[in-house]
Amino acid sequence: MNDEQLLRYSRHILLEEIGIEAQQRLLESTILIVGAGGLGSPAALYLAASGIGRIVIADGDHVDATNLQRQIAHRGKRIGWPKASSAKVAMHGINDDIEVIAIDSRLDDEQLDDWAGRSAVVLDCTDDFATRHAINRACASHGTPLVSGSAIRFDGQVAVFDL
Repeated sequence: MNDEQLLRYSRHILLEEIGIEAQQRLLESTILIVGAGGLGSPAALYLAASGIGRIVIADGDHVDATNLQRQIAHRGKRIGWPKASSAKVAMHGINDDIEVIAIDSRLDDEQLDDWAGRSAVVLDCTDDFATRHAINRACASHGTPLVSGSAIRFDGQVAVFDL
């Protein structure tokens, strides 16, 4: 970790549960976020701020004006952009010291398997069961921890699966 990173992440480093070693592991980690909407959008921003070294974000949808009140990574000037690319811009606006890979399409089974195998954790921020099942299969086959969240109206839930 360089001096700038030590300063930037000093609040994490001061925490007894994290320290320099854990912050270094975060900087060396890859995380896959599937979905850049209402759940993936804030998760991506917080993970970027925390110093995850490589974040892969995948979404096949485009930013729409109706997304802006709840999908906080996106801006009015980016209406029509692919959501993953829009989230990448927002993430680099928070932390330009990280690598962000934006995949502007739905991940197929092969891509999910590949990225699940290379990731420390996968965040399922999608809203359809077929994709959720595919993500679960990919994570289970590699023993990759899966954080699955969902929200509708005023209700939400989160589950963590770690084999």
